[in-house]
This record gives sequence, C-alpha cells and structure tokens, in this order.
Amino acid sequence: MSENGNGSVNGRSGNSANGQNGRSRSERPRTILVLSGGGMRGFAHIGVIRAIERLGLQVDEVIGTSMGAVMGGLYASGRDSFQIEEAAQEISIKDYLKLNLLKFLVKGYRHASVYKGKHYREFLQNSLPQQDFSEMAKPFFCNALSLTKGTMRYFGLPDNSPVPVADAVYASSCLPGVYEPIELLGDYYIDGGMAETLALKLAHARRGDLIIAVDLASHDHHSDTPFRATLPHIMFQTYEIMGKVLNEHNLHRFVNERVVLMKPKVRHIGILDQPDTTEVVRLGEREALETLTTNPLTRYLCDPGIIQEVDRTVPQPRDYVHLDVDMNACIHCGICAVTCATSGYADVPMGNVVRKLHNYECTRDSACERNCPTSAIRLRNL
Repeated sequence: MSENGNGSVNGRSGNSANGQNGRSRSERPRTILVLSGGGMRGFAHIGVIRAIERLGLQVDEVIGTSMGAVMGGLYASGRDSFQIEEAAQEISIKDYLKLNLLKFLVKGYRHASVYKGKHYREFLQNSLPQQDFSEMAKPFFCNALSLTKGTMRYFGLPDNSPVPVADAVYASSCLPGVYEPIELLGDYYIDGGMAETLALKLAHARRGDLIIAVDLASHDHHSDTPFRATLPHIMFQTYEIMGKVLNEHNLHRFVNERVVLMKPKVRHIGILDQPDTTEVVRLGEREALETLTTNPLTRYLCDPGIIQEVDRTVPQPRDYVHLDVDMNACIHCGICAVTCATSGYADVPMGNVVRKLHNYECTRDSACERNCPTSAIRLRNL
C-alpha cells in the first residue's frame, strides 16, 4: 500500500476529510444512482436502495438498465424499498415465462420470441402507470437498444418524444428471443443490457457530482459454469458472457474518482432463476452498507450511528482491490500490464510485477483476471 506525502493512500483517501473533491461537509453532492441489468439478481437493487435509505443518503436521479430499470423505475416513482420489495414479490418466473406454444405451432421459428411476456407487461403497466417521464417523483432514465438502427436510446431525456414509462422499461428489459421486441415511435427495441448493462456513460453526461453504481455482472473466473445442452442455457449463458465482456470495457472507461461502484454477491443466482427475494435483498443491502460506509466519497454523508454499527463487522475498507498473483502459474506474458486501466501491474525486463498490492484506483472490471491465460491472477475484496 503506497502513501503520498500528505498521508492519503494513492491520492484518493485524502478527499475524505472534506468529502468529495474538496467539497465542504455542509454541501451535499448531486447524486445519481445507476442500477445494472442482471435478471432476477436485480432484486439486490432493492437492498441497495434500503441501505441508501438507512444511511440517510439523498438520490437526485436514477438510471436503470433491464431489471435495474424495473427496480429503478419503481424507486423513482416514489416508492420506498419496502414497497418495491412488496411489488417485486409479484414477479414470478412461472407466470412471466409462459411459452408462446400456439404461435410456435403456427409460425415456427418465424415467431419473434420464446415467451409471451403478457403478465410481465401487465405488471409494468400496473406498477408504472405514468404516461410521461415528467410524472416521476425523481428524474428517471432507462436505456434500450434499437434493432433497426443499432443505436442506444435513453428514455427520459428531454428531447425524446413522450413514451409511457412502462413501455420504456419493458423495452429496456426485453431480452431478445425471450420476449417480443416492443415497437415505440416506429422503432423496435430490445434489452439495453445487450450493449450497455450499466449506463455510466449517461450518468457522466448528466454531470452528477457523485455516481453510485450497482453492478450485478460479477463472475468467478476460477470456476466453470456447468454446461447444459439446452437452448435456454446456451442462449442465456451467451448473453451473460457477452454482457460481462462489454461491461468490462464500460467499467474500464467510466469508473473514475466520482464513482462508487459496488458488486453485490449474487453471482450464484441465474438470471432467470426464481430466488428467495428476501435473501437477495439482504445481500444487496449488506454490500451497499459496507461499500457506502467505507468509501471516502460517501462515508462522510452517512448516518454516523449506522457507520459505527457497520464498522464493527467490516474487517477492511471496501474501496480497494487486492491484487494477488500466483507466481508459480505466471508466465510473464505481460497481458495484465497492458490490460489494467490503473497501472496495477508493471511489465519490466525481469518479468511482470504487481505495482499496487492494494489498488485504490481499480475500476473493478476484472479485466486482468479474465484475460490472464494461466488464471494466475485473483482479485480480492471485490
């Protein structure tokens, strides 16, 4: 762990005395909450919102993708975490994934989706009846991918034509092949997570002082996902791998000194599993409490009483990543050094070395770990 002359670690923790970027403690940063896609893992977002409520943090805008758009939309509509959890209990895989059997018998593979999506759209229309984004309690945005143009659309921006919030959220969470693409304003849209599962680009464009981002795309690169010779498994596993690689580049570019990134421990849940909602909410809340109370960008904003409570159970700060390399497996190929966005590794004549054992600037994209050809790298404290 390296320290500079004024006692801050890698130049980052020194901001904690006055808050973010020298901001006075009496000033509150304009805060944007960004929620990623992740299928049924998205229930963890409810726990993050509950932690934000417990800590007394204020959110000014909400951006969501896919299931993050569903949970973010419910939050931005004015619901608290308990009301969102109550609504989420209605989301049943059994009801929402009913085969389009009749259409398949008539149209075969000319049909646009495997499942009907009727119950899912009804849930969104009942839960988010707003006909325009201006009716939301907080500014809310969600992204979806245009099938005709190949471009990303961010619903909720002031120059967009009016679109019902439920339709925009459906577009943002419409997995291709799973649900039928929705037509909006003469275009057809699918899940925004196909290209951008965590909309940090828009969050930076909205010029938030503080960006709290929740990424559900974490993966253990040292354990295999069992293969199943079924179409749903191959299709969903392909979506997940594609999303992780795209998200890696996204984090690589857009995680900076204004971003607090958290990764709830929900990787064991399949994107279309039917999880224990209460347990997933608890996992999201725990991760958020640990991250927000130990990161110097948010710690000074949190309720001191909750900070003391969490400090008794958190063994180490959550705002750095520990770089661990098995030198017996390392072949000194140099891929880690050219991959790392924050110079965590160095490519030197005698072989590659770890420059920052505790990397406070790490973007948490796991690029070094995923790209290591011998699986010698393990990232700790993610």
